[in-house]
Amino acid sequence: MLDSTADDHNNADARQTPGIDTPADDIPFVQVARLELDDLLEQLLVRAREVQATQGRLRGLLRAFLEVGRAETLDAVLRHVVHSARQLVDARYAALGVVKHDRLVQFVHTGMTTEQIAQIGHLPQGKGLLGSLVEEPQTLRLRDIADHHASAGFPEGHPSMRTLLGVPVRSGDRTLGTLYLAEKAGGVDFTADDEQLVQALAVAAAAAITHATLLDESRRRHTWQTAMVDVSTQLLAGTDSDEVLQQLLQHACHTLAGLGAAVSVPTDDPLVLRVAVTEGTVYDARAGELVPIAGSVSGTAITAGTLVVIADPRADPRTTATAERTSATIGQSVAVPLIRDGVVNGVLTVSRAPDADPFDDVDLDLITAAAAHTGLALHLSQARTDSAELQRLADRDDIGNDLRHHIIHRLFNHGLELQAAASRITHPAHRVALQKQITEVDAIIRDIRNVVFALSNSPLEESPATEPDRRRNTDRQTGRNTVSAADR
Repeated sequence: MLDSTADDHNNADARQTPGIDTPADDIPFVQVARLELDDLLEQLLVRAREVQATQGRLRGLLRAFLEVGRAETLDAVLRHVVHSARQLVDARYAALGVVKHDRLVQFVHTGMTTEQIAQIGHLPQGKGLLGSLVEEPQTLRLRDIADHHASAGFPEGHPSMRTLLGVPVRSGDRTLGTLYLAEKAGGVDFTADDEQLVQALAVAAAAAITHATLLDESRRRHTWQTAMVDVSTQLLAGTDSDEVLQQLLQHACHTLAGLGAAVSVPTDDPLVLRVAVTEGTVYDARAGELVPIAGSVSGTAITAGTLVVIADPRADPRTTATAERTSATIGQSVAVPLIRDGVVNGVLTVSRAPDADPFDDVDLDLITAAAAHTGLALHLSQARTDSAELQRLADRDDIGNDLRHHIIHRLFNHGLELQAAASRITHPAHRVALQKQITEVDAIIRDIRNVVFALSNSPLEESPATEPDRRRNTDRQTGRNTVSAADR
């Protein structure tokens, strides 16, 4: 106790004596508290800066939500999603791969220069690491892309990329695509916070993409329905059926982004169709040509009795008969048989370019509707042709009856009177002259009978959509093989 008291007294003397060093352990309480307070303030400032940064990123996420939500078209939505994701995590490169039917169909990107894009030459085709994320959608955060087992490297001219953050864009159980972020600023790795922000953006992107897709489908259906109302009005108004069919094919190509379209109709030969109406440069030159049912696009639809999709008319096993003659400018083709009351009245075919997107479900619905209107137009065309033929036959029959019962009868009686008069004439010259007139009357009667016979048997002029093929025999004699544009 005394020693302790003495030590305290000596320490107090030391603090009071100038020039004497104070040990580090003897720092006054006030200074210790000040140091601890400085540390706390520094930590508080760090936390405040983190909160401020987090608030800034949240505000960025809200801005991204607004930009994505305000976009009306699908292309605008995709662009906004890519730009927002890039800014949100401060990445150098960003992209969104759109997936349909488990394949990459569109790739929207930002960050690369025009020169870099030109050097690469083509967009990703869903192979390597990108393909693995398409096949197995999952969130993926990599420190080095090259370390992933599915990495296949980069094509020539592609910028170097090390870090990667991939987040799938889902709507329910359906995968719409994948967001790709690469090369975070400063060369650092993507963080868990980055991952959560992009996942939140992916949710908003999925809703916006679904909304834009539905809006686009609605607009397409509205455009198609408006066109079909116009077509139906023209049909009911008595507009020429061939003109209506031409307009219908124009609407089909425009609405379905088709390269060309055609309607093929049956001929007298049950194994051959004829291209009656066409639209598009690749089809216009084929108008009137013959299409074999066996091994052709149109014939495949007739055989199936329903809509068929031919991905490549030159390679599909169902079109082997015409594969070698199929034009390289024709890509995926859809053919629909025009069936009414169990009878095939024709086939509607619509084709796209080889590098175009495949037909989706909405396209197939619209093509089916187009086939229904096309079948109606063909049916009305045939009905009007039959009605016109019956009317003309009736008119010819009336004309023939008038000629036969009135004109010929009068001429015959006139000839008999002339013969009776000739028998009473004794002058030879007068008799010869009168006999010539009798011969002329007989000739007139024969000519009228020939006219009556011709009226009863001459064929009628018919429209291209309904006239029977008259060139089949000529084609067979010349050995010419004719196919439609989709079968060349």
